[in-house]
Amino acid sequence: MAKAKLDLPNGTVVQIEGTKEEIQSILAFYAQSTSGHGLSQKKGTRKKKRAVTNTSKRRTTTGPTSLILDLRNGGFFKSKRKITDIQKKLEEQGYIYALTSLTAPLSNLLKRKEIRRIKEADGWKYVAN
Repeated sequence: MAKAKLDLPNGTVVQIEGTKEEIQSILAFYAQSTSGHGLSQKKGTRKKKRAVTNTSKRRTTTGPTSLILDLRNGGFFKSKRKITDIQKKLEEQGYIYALTSLTAPLSNLLKRKEIRRIKEADGWKYVAN
């Protein structure tokens, strides 16, 4: 009795036992049924999946933190500024933020020592470091 082993492209292994003629007819049938479908009966010829790569460029951020840093780099904080001054300057540039949306970014910049603040009689004032 003859034996044959068939490795399918999906990883399935088929073991066939029978007469030589039976195995030849099964292999011939398989060869006919897989032709034109991108399948191969040769071992190790399975198509590999290509790795998906992210080709998108890195996004630039225009959130309040980076906008406030842009103001600082432009010399806006050379003099003492209130949070309302910062809000108005951003509005002039087309960025509308509520005061509550600016407090967290300002706080983070203070922690990172990108800017500093000074307590005065009429409230906190922000200046460049």
